[in-house]
Amino acid sequence: MNEREPQPAADVRPAPEHDAPDWRRLEVAARRFTQYIDDGIARALADHTEINDGTARCIAHVLGRAYGRESDLAAFGRTGEGQYLSLRDEYLDLYGDEQADAIIKEWIDWLGTYLVQRENIGSGRQYMNEHLPPKLDQLLVRSSVRVGEDRYLVNVPAHWHSGDEDGLIELLTDLHLPEDDALQAFLALPDVSAGTADIMESFHEAFAGTYPDEETALRALSPYGEWEQELADWCVDHGIEPEALEWNLAPLLERLADLYDLVERKGALHAFIK
Repeated sequence: MNEREPQPAADVRPAPEHDAPDWRRLEVAARRFTQYIDDGIARALADHTEINDGTARCIAHVLGRAYGRESDLAAFGRTGEGQYLSLRDEYLDLYGDEQADAIIKEWIDWLGTYLVQRENIGSGRQYMNEHLPPKLDQLLVRSSVRVGEDRYLVNVPAHWHSGDEDGLIELLTDLHLPEDDALQAFLALPDVSAGTADIMESFHEAFAGTYPDEETALRALSPYGEWEQELADWCVDHGIEPEALEWNLAPLLERLADLYDLVERKGALHAFIK
């Protein structure tokens, strides 16, 4: 687990309503643009990058045929303009449809990953092999969810529909998230998925305590306190004033950061085992 600088978060929004997708129109468009899309994906795999803008727009155009010209996917295909959240539920509805074959799902994996990267809303951690096609269920998206009167940053799987996030909000409400600063800190860690089956079990396994400052955390989570006493005893044995020696805590804190995530929240540090 590594705490990183906060990145822009996707605000949870209600899912738009659509008529049933027209798979025949989508399949016709898919046959027409298969070679172009496959070439774009092949370039991305060879370069270990996301697909380029043209390939992403072409995939969106094909998927948009299922909903018609007024859909967000179709508009993105035409103009390249559109936001992750306005596009997500449209392509995820297709992703979860029993008529979606492996090729369409792979295209959606590429498109969704491209959008997350473009808007810089990934958590900073991808559980994917760069030599293989991406998978939405292995990518975490930094999202802002409202629980009670405030909003909180959490990381949700990229294959989650807005309906899944509605369920998450209910769960976090039941867990009294607004009153639990340590849980808030845990859910904000870049490799913690709010979609974990038992989030509280994961939290309790990782939580190592709350401390007022770094030095207190260092004493509690490392042998630093014992070393202090040993140094004090050594000073007495050798007739040296304790004030003559001063600890350099920087390398000790760096080592501590290798073992624990220390997350500051409301003036306190919450420690989690990596």
